[in-house]
Amino acid sequence: MQKPVSQLKLKLNQQLNQKLQQSLRVLQLSTLELQELVSDWLADNPFLEEIDSFNNEESTLAQYVQPPQIGRNHDDIEAWETLPDNPDMYAQLHQQVCHFNLDESTATLVHFLIDNLNEQGYLGCSLIDLVENTPLEWQLDEVELEHALSILQQFEPNGVGARDLKESLSLQLDNLTDKDANSEVLACARLLIAKYLGQWLSTHQLNQLYRQLPQFSPATIDSACNLICRLNPFPCYGLPDGNTAMAIQPDMEIYADQSGNWQLRLLKNALPQIRIENTFEQWIRQQDNEIDPLCKTKLQEAQTYINSLEMRKHTLQRLGEWILQQQHDFFTFGALALIPLTIKATAQELGLAESTISRAINQKYLTCPQGIFPLRYFFSLAVASSDNNATGNSQTAVKSLLQSLISQEDPQRPYSDSHLVKQLAKQGINLARRTVAKYREALKIAPAHQRKLQNQNR
Repeated sequence: MQKPVSQLKLKLNQQLNQKLQQSLRVLQLSTLELQELVSDWLADNPFLEEIDSFNNEESTLAQYVQPPQIGRNHDDIEAWETLPDNPDMYAQLHQQVCHFNLDESTATLVHFLIDNLNEQGYLGCSLIDLVENTPLEWQLDEVELEHALSILQQFEPNGVGARDLKESLSLQLDNLTDKDANSEVLACARLLIAKYLGQWLSTHQLNQLYRQLPQFSPATIDSACNLICRLNPFPCYGLPDGNTAMAIQPDMEIYADQSGNWQLRLLKNALPQIRIENTFEQWIRQQDNEIDPLCKTKLQEAQTYINSLEMRKHTLQRLGEWILQQQHDFFTFGALALIPLTIKATAQELGLAESTISRAINQKYLTCPQGIFPLRYFFSLAVASSDNNATGNSQTAVKSLLQSLISQEDPQRPYSDSHLVKQLAKQGINLARRTVAKYREALKIAPAHQRKLQNQNR
């Protein structure tokens, strides 16, 4: 019998300290979320007080904005809209983490996976991609992520965290009870999802299933098909998400000074100001080193909060100046003047991690004469590079030009995708027809024949 052998294994692992974790969390929040968090700090920590930084000239009312990736003109925006009472999809999922008895490491991974879900509740990339595309210092492990994903898939609504439709439907079946369907119908439904998904849409296909699955009666197969059709193909459909109408406060403003030059300023209402209250500060000096441990902890906590707000302010200032420098022409000429700009290039230029830049642009908005835009609007990959244009055009600029061309077409003879390819080529933008079709669909513009029919039915 072989004796058990003990082995020692050294592993270098970097972990973010608590202060840095706090700063990154504050950086990622939207302005309204940050204001709520600061209110909680002030209520919980007696050392803190708020600095009244209200300034009429630099204040901005909460604006009603309906993104997608376009700005809204100031004249069309209705002020003083309020946030819906219900938290959005991501907030609801984050709240459920505390319902499970998880260690800190696993809980962090579950939060990370939630942030990577799309608006439908699916995990749109593989775990390997997540591991390979995150900073090395995070030290993500695929096995640990798989375990965290299995926990996330137990959350409500059923089917959330799935990587594809089959997995989502299977997860929903696992949560059904005997009242919903008997065991034979459930077994048949699982087999249909695994091997025959969608192959019962016609009478011919259904008859084929009867012959291919002799172990189940036609009535059982019919019941299983009906059961699957009652499941939700989009687990988070109907829950509010980041793309729904919401109240926001812009974090920064681009404006023209008296000389006509573009300038950047951070809006004070987007940057809560807190400090250690003066009376406590004097009391601390008098105590020398004889401070109660609980008071000392609260004092350190207060200083951490102040430092995290200062880091947020400094990061947003640098990021805003970089956007203004790179996208200077946009503020004069509009979307057609946008140039390609990536998070990676920005991180390298500012000397920050890509994850920090990603957090900094999350739910942050910029107001300018062109309208109000999410900061992500200014980041897009290059497409259609050529000898005359080595850097290429940004996807956003190409989409804007495409939308402009379609808006000017003859309604009786709308442009086909092939014709749009030729029109773009005349302006030095060489794209494949399927790429033009993809951009057109992203703009929610129907194909040429449907646009013609829509015009005729008006």
